[in-house]
Amino acid sequence: MDTQAATAALLRAQAHTQEAIAEMATSIGKYVDAAEARTKRLEENLDALIRAITADHSKGKSKR
Repeated sequence: MDTQAATAALLRAQAHTQEAIAEMATSIGKYVDAAEARTKRLEENLDALIRAITADHSKGKSKR
């Protein structure tokens, strides 16, 4: 393989690597967005549960 062919092969490999990294970054971004949405739902559910427990306690349901 001559120098020009090696250089061309290297450039193709670099371009492929850059494309793969860009795809991976996009995929990670989507995963993070989904994780943030799940976390927000969990926080909302926990807040609702805490409010429900607090309401039950303030009504005396837990008193014996």
